[in-house]
Amino acid sequence: MVSEYRALRASVIRLWTTAKREIESTDIEDLTRFNEAIDQALAEGIARFTQDLDQSKEMFLAILGHDLRTPLAAVMMSAEFMLETQELREPHLTLTQRISSSSKRMNQMIGALLDFTRSRLGGGIPIVRADMNMGKAVHDVVDEIAASHPDRAIKVDARGALQGEWDCPRISQVLTNLIGNALEHGSGGTHVTVDVHGDDKEVTIAIHNQGAAIPTDQLKGIFNPMKRTATTGNTGFDGSSGNLGLGLYIAERIVHAHKGRIEVESAEERGTTFTVHLPRRGKPDTAPDKPDTGS
Repeated sequence: MVSEYRALRASVIRLWTTAKREIESTDIEDLTRFNEAIDQALAEGIARFTQDLDQSKEMFLAILGHDLRTPLAAVMMSAEFMLETQELREPHLTLTQRISSSSKRMNQMIGALLDFTRSRLGGGIPIVRADMNMGKAVHDVVDEIAASHPDRAIKVDARGALQGEWDCPRISQVLTNLIGNALEHGSGGTHVTVDVHGDDKEVTIAIHNQGAAIPTDQLKGIFNPMKRTATTGNTGFDGSSGNLGLGLYIAERIVHAHKGRIEVESAEERGTTFTVHLPRRGKPDTAPDKPDTGS
């Protein structure tokens, strides 16, 4: 397309100069307008091509993620059934447990992939608000994560008015991503703190870990999708979505759908804190979310 526009521009100018023979002062204005028109058409064509290409890629990811869930569900159910029989002996027991845990992790990654494509294709991440207690939700998530990390301590401090209207499964997804990040990137032997505080307007959840700081130049785009953010001694700063780099992006989109926001602070001496601000009540978004592309 670019080559065709370039050839069109060159041919028209060559024929025009041949026909004019002598160029007058008014002809410069005509030539300028012609070049501006070609440039505008070229820019619009490239923008449309890029948009169509991105949408095609994201649609492909959505279809792929959806179709993968059926065979993966069969693997998960089979592994769980074999474990529930309690008839397996080593090494078959260890191998089956590994199949079960790996398939669950794959299922989480597929869910993150579907959430990503849903938000990018204009539908936004849907939420269904219902009355819930944020303190209980935090304790439930922490208990579940602590069972998988018996060597790490997670301290919870919940106080204030914690009742409100949120989407409990989605909020649990945010908490799992952020607490998982804190455990993964916190220094060994240190504990993770989850501070939950409710006031008249909102509930604030601050998740803190002591460890390597996130570089200052990478903080601004940390919630961008498919972005790997390096930290000292780590290969990436993302959560349960693994190498896809979607955990923080999806967490930010879920909070945004609740009309809230996430802030992050990171320093070598103070550690890293992700703070979630959630209005106590409100209506879910009716318009599609526009993802924050950063700079």
